[in-house]
Order: sequence, then C-alpha cells, then structure tokens
Amino acid sequence: MAPSSKSEKDGNKQTLRKHKEHVVKLLNRGKLSGQYSQRLFRKLPPRVCVPLKNIVSEEFLRAGHIFLGFTKCGRYVLSYTSDCGEDDDFSFYTYHLYWWEFNLHSRLKQVHHVRLFTGEDIYSDLYLTVCEWPTTTPRSSSLASNTRSSSSVLMNLMMSDENNRDIYITIASMPPLRPCSQCCPPNTSTIQCLEHGYMLNSRYQVVYPFPTFQPGYEDDKVQLPFTVTDLKGRNLQLVTGVCVEQLTLDFEYLINEVIRSDARWAAQFCSFNDYDVVILEVCPETNTVVINIGLLLLAFSNPEEEHCRPNTYHSSLQVSWDLNTGVCHTVGVGDLTEVKGQTSGSVWSSYRKSCVNTVMKWLVPESSSRYINRMTNELVGCSLRGGPFLMHTKL
Repeated sequence: MAPSSKSEKDGNKQTLRKHKEHVVKLLNRGKLSGQYSQRLFRKLPPRVCVPLKNIVSEEFLRAGHIFLGFTKCGRYVLSYTSDCGEDDDFSFYTYHLYWWEFNLHSRLKQVHHVRLFTGEDIYSDLYLTVCEWPTTTPRSSSLASNTRSSSSVLMNLMMSDENNRDIYITIASMPPLRPCSQCCPPNTSTIQCLEHGYMLNSRYQVVYPFPTFQPGYEDDKVQLPFTVTDLKGRNLQLVTGVCVEQLTLDFEYLINEVIRSDARWAAQFCSFNDYDVVILEVCPETNTVVINIGLLLLAFSNPEEEHCRPNTYHSSLQVSWDLNTGVCHTVGVGDLTEVKGQTSGSVWSSYRKSCVNTVMKWLVPESSSRYINRMTNELVGCSLRGGPFLMHTKL
C-alpha cells in the first residue's frame, strides 16, 4: 500500500503542477492578446433564438417594422419604422420607436410607441443606435443616429455637408414594468404620466474624421453649479458640485518629441500632414490618460538616398498623460505603413476601428445592472442565414 500511496501523491502533485501551468498560460494569453479564450459558442444555442415569424404578425412586417432586439429585462421587444412620404426625393424621413410585450407562446403585443427626432428635417436614411441606460426604474432609452451616405438621394446631396454630419438624439422613458395608476390603460398605447412618458430631443454635429457614437456609463459625474427654473422663472432645483480645472496638451509638440526621441523611423521623418486623437483609457485612481495618436505623415523611404521625394505614410503613437504632473510618457510607436491608393477617409476609418478593437480587448465586462444594452440597424439589408431571429438571453 505504501508504494501505491506514494504514487498517488506524486500523481496529485503532477496534476496540481499541470493545473498551475495551465492557469499561467491562460493569464499570459490574456496579457498578450487581450483574450482568455476563443468564442464561447460556435453558434448561438437554439433555446435563446426566437424566430421572428413565431412572434410577429405578418401585417407588421409588411408595414415596415424593423425589429432590433430585446430590452435588458427581456420583457419587451423594440422595433422602429421609417417613412419618407410619397415623394422620395423631396420628403422628410420620420421615425417611430415601438415597445412590444413579449410572450413566448403568443404574438407580440404593442404597449408603447414614440416619434423620434421630432422637429428635425431629415433628408436621408439614418444609421440608428438604441441604448438602454442602467438607471433606476423607470429605465430610459437613448437613441442616436448618424446620417448614412446616400448618393442616390437628390436632397441629401443638396443639403449635406461633407465636412460635418448631424447626430440626432431622442431620450425617452421606458413603459412601466408594473401598472401605473396615473398612466392611460395599456390597450390605448398612450402614456400620459410624466414619469413614464417624458421625451427629450436634441441634435449635435461631428466633424471629420467623424467620431463614432460610443456610449458609456459613469457613477461619478462632475457637476457644475446651476439653477433649473420652470417657464415662470421659479427655481426647481439647485445643484452644487466640485470645481473643474481645464488642462491643455500641445499635441503637435508632443508628436514631434515622441518621433524624435522614440521612433525607429525618426531619420526618415519629414513632416506630418494630419493627426487624430483617441482616448483609449482613463484611470481615476492614478489620474492617467492613455492616448492613441494616429498620424498621416511624409517620410523618406530611404534616408540615405539623395534627391528622393517623401512618400505618404500612416502610423500611430501611444502615450500616457499624467494629469497630476502634466508629464507624458511614450507607451508605443507604430511602424510606418505606406498609403497607396487610399483616401484619407478610409485611412482614418481603419484607424478608428483599430482603436475600438484595442479598447474592446481591454474591456472588463460590466455587471448586468451597469452595462448599456445597445442595438443598431447596422445589418438592415444584409442576408441572414437561417432566417431572421431574436436572441433572448433569459430563456
């Protein structure tokens, strides 16, 4: 029995050692690639896939409803419609958002709808993003859209400006999860209670290179002192907050210093034509900001060759900025990539996608109470294999 016991102990030690080595390998893989494993599922489990044809009446599909997905609670399904009127070239687009009550064994039942972007003159189809914020009940939905390029629409060409794009926002309340005595009966699909029926419309513009809409949630917001009044001038709320200090950073000076000190291709560098700044991460504990700077620059292919003309290249610089001291440190310098047959727009688009991919690799998943539920119409017009379906995460 003694030899057997000893062999069992040795086997247990080897198992523990292998397990420890396996954990170290997983941690190293996560450190190097930002991912601990491959995709959890090769395809979605059938139990969470709800075919549209099973829950949506055909009349609503014919009416142009585009279904986006489930709300966080899993109780409602969201859809929207867009209508451009009879004359496609000279009519405004109108958008409506609908809430449908979900029941696995019956058809969807409409419980609420709102008109989006009220008061705005929209001349073309929109890229739509619906975000459900992790706020207290009643939870609200924020809707933002960015104008798609559409060369076939005459009015879009006449009214749009290639140097900026309009972003339309509607913030609307969610329908109540429990019956509300001050709201209209559910079968009227109209909500009059202010708590469950408020709506705010807004708009802003973005300029080249047109940053994408990336919603985020913060617990601690900096609040400036201000007074809210009603239409009669009476004070409704007084909010006091902390002081705000404005910091500035000379990016052009920083770019030249980083290239001169840390770039392997510093001897090839001639000048930079344009740059774009993306904040990758902000650490509230150390007050450090990690910044990615994309560059379009002129550089010589061979610095030792005489009478050669510089070529256009793309590269990126990663720096960390200490807000306490104002000192910047170089984190990384990318290689030179020659720009051949590409427009500046396509270069910046690829650059911003790479920044998003980097942020997603660093992302720590939020808890279910904090994450932002986001749905888009990005796949509208694309072919879906196996038929359209909605994914319900709580089934």
